[in-house]
Amino acid sequence: MFLAASVAVPPSALAQGAGDLVVSPTRVVFEGRDRSAQLSLVNKGSGTATFRISFVNMRMSDTGNLFEINKGKPDEKFAEKLIRYAPRQVTLKPGASQAIRLLLRKPGDLKDGEYRSHLMFRAVPKGGAASIERPKGEGVRVELVPVYGITIPVIVRHGQADVEARLDGLAIKPPAEGKKTPRLSLRIHRKGNASAFGNLTVTYSKGGKDLVIGQLNRLAVYVPNTSRTAEIELRVPDGVSLKGGKIKVEYKTEKNEKGQGGGKLLSTAAMDVP
Repeated sequence: MFLAASVAVPPSALAQGAGDLVVSPTRVVFEGRDRSAQLSLVNKGSGTATFRISFVNMRMSDTGNLFEINKGKPDEKFAEKLIRYAPRQVTLKPGASQAIRLLLRKPGDLKDGEYRSHLMFRAVPKGGAASIERPKGEGVRVELVPVYGITIPVIVRHGQADVEARLDGLAIKPPAEGKKTPRLSLRIHRKGNASAFGNLTVTYSKGGKDLVIGQLNRLAVYVPNTSRTAEIELRVPDGVSLKGGKIKVEYKTEKNEKGQGGGKLLSTAAMDVP
C-alpha cells in the first residue's frame, strides 16, 4: 500500500519551489480597496505534473514553524471563506505556466482585523496517492510516496488593523552543529490586531565603524501569536572579533506585494559585547 506524506514549505522568497513547482509571489495581502490578485505557477521539471490547490489553516509555533490546524482559537480569524479562486487543479507540461486568480468577497458585517489562511499547492502523485501491492511470499510491502506542497499566506486586512513590534532578549550563542560562525538569538513581541512582517538586520559597531554581520528577511509574527523567537547566523569576516563594541538589531518593514513602501522601522534593540 502506498501512503502519502505531505511537505509544507514556508514562504521565504519572492518566488519559491517545492519539487518542480515554482510559485510567485509567495505572499498575498488584501487591504484597502484591493479586491483581486494573481499568482503564477511554473513547472520547472522535466515531466508533466498535476497540482491540486486548496486552502488550509495554519498556526505558528514559538520558533516560527507553521503547522496545519483543524480548529481555530477564538482570536484566530481565517480568510478561506472570503476568497474565491480558480482553477482548483492544474496540469502543467515542462516549462509551462498557469495563472491562479483570487477574488475577495467581504460580507457587510465583517469585523475589523486581519484574516489569514494559507493556499496550498499539492502535487498529485502519478497513478494516485495509494495502491496495494501484494508481493510473493508473506507480508505486504509499504512504500512512502512523498507528496510535495507549497503553502503561501493569503491575508485580508479589514478596517482598523494595526501592529507594533518590540525586540528583546539579545544573546550571542555558539555556532550550531556543523557551522563555524556564532548565532544571535532574540525575541520579537507583537501587539495589535495585525501580523508583524519585515527584515532583521544585525550591525556590529566598534571604533566608529559599522559592519553588517547578519540578515534575516521576510520574518513574520502571525496573529494570534504575541511573540516568537528567532536566530540569525552571524557572518563575521576573517580578522574581525566580536569583542567590545555593540551589536544593534533593526526590524524594518519590507516592500509590499506591489513593490511599494518598505523600510519603516518597527523596532530596534542593542547589546554591548564584552
